[in-house]
Amino acid sequence: MPKIVDRERRRKEIAMLTLELMRSEGVENASIRSIAQRGGLSVGVLTHYFKTKDELVVFAFRWLAEHTFTQLECLRERHRAGLPRLLAAMDAHLPQAREPAALALWMSLWGRALRTPAFAREHRDYYRRWRNYIGQCLRDAIRAHQVPARLDVTQATDLLVASVDGLWLAMTLEPRRFSRSQRRRLLERAIWAIAGAR
Repeated sequence: MPKIVDRERRRKEIAMLTLELMRSEGVENASIRSIAQRGGLSVGVLTHYFKTKDELVVFAFRWLAEHTFTQLECLRERHRAGLPRLLAAMDAHLPQAREPAALALWMSLWGRALRTPAFAREHRDYYRRWRNYIGQCLRDAIRAHQVPARLDVTQATDLLVASVDGLWLAMTLEPRRFSRSQRRRLLERAIWAIAGAR
């Protein structure tokens, strides 16, 4: 009797395998062949699920994005709405300073978004969702009188997202400068400066 394979589960397993390889070898060096070898699969089996490397990388990024937003949703239960949840989300969005492979992976993915239209669309969707999350935290903070009601939520959201991205870059280039407590202090200062929080 032929073995029954859960197609979606196998695709997720391949996505995780792809992310693992990209962390260690870089996005450009993660070929269909090398991914298949890492997973003990034949190229034919892998291309049964993903026809091209671009299709595979997009799927892997989509899986990573869903995992990230699942983690952010968990923060809703653990942190009070408004600024406490905003700070927790921004902090959770950053990797540990001692995880250079994770930092390098995201930097590589950003670069790929500049060169690949399909990946650029996924990346824009990811950022749209991230901005929506930040914006909701700010609107909750306004309702809770944690920030001034006159706050321009759109501009504040863009500045806070840019602050996180900037810290990502700084942590990538100088990881020893940014302990967990230091990066949290920087995020707090960014929120105070941008959102006018007291």
